[in-house]
Amino acid sequence: MGYEHLICEKDRSAHIATVTLNRPEKLNAIDRQMHQEIMALGNDLQQDDDIWVIIWTGKGRGFCSGADVVDGARFKLEKDTPLNDRLTEDHWNSTQGKMLYEIDKPMIAAVNGVAAGAGYSLALSCDIRVGSEEARFTTIYSRRNLPPEGGMSYMLPRIVGMGRAMDLMLTSRMVGAEEAYRLGLLDRLVKPDDLLSTAREIAKQMTEIPPAASRITKRTIRRAMDDDFNSSSSYEVYSGKLTAMTPKDGEEARLSFDEKRKPKFIGR
Repeated sequence: MGYEHLICEKDRSAHIATVTLNRPEKLNAIDRQMHQEIMALGNDLQQDDDIWVIIWTGKGRGFCSGADVVDGARFKLEKDTPLNDRLTEDHWNSTQGKMLYEIDKPMIAAVNGVAAGAGYSLALSCDIRVGSEEARFTTIYSRRNLPPEGGMSYMLPRIVGMGRAMDLMLTSRMVGAEEAYRLGLLDRLVKPDDLLSTAREIAKQMTEIPPAASRITKRTIRRAMDDDFNSSSSYEVYSGKLTAMTPKDGEEARLSFDEKRKPKFIGR
């Protein structure tokens, strides 16, 4: 599939995909076309065994300024909208948020500028957020007479805590990069010129782990967020058995340890 509003660079030898939102003149606001492309590409990357880590970033001055309010009417049901879509209770942002959150491969947000609304939710759906000194965040929903969307009500309190999440969502105030780092919205804060190289270095470190182990670890941690201790511990045991699905990487992990060398994993 060709993409009009996304640039996807798949470095198969490094096992890293870099996705760039490409509407810089709109601060990468999400219109109907970009939403459809994000949905298609997200599913493609989840299924691509050569890609182990995904980086999301934006072109130009913005990471993603949220939904395109000028184009907003295009998100309403149209005459040719399939019946299945008409009957769903999910808003487009909810559908997109669920898809992104369910990707079990490690994802990194390289936040290069403003992240607002749906763009904020996109960043939250990533496992690590690296921000440049030009990064800014605003939940914006309440100022538009809307509740949080895209899974923000679930993710934000778990990342920054309930009180801080209430502050950010009920005021919709703009948060600069340094405060975002202090709050835990950003995990790394770097100079603008170092943003993508830092994100890629983190991704490279992640690809040194067997991909099955990375995906199983991500599933286990996210499940544990809603489980009690005993259930989480039991799921850890179950998850450990899933690594048997990649016996060659298991053998390589053992041999490289015994031989005191760097392992070479293949995802098999």
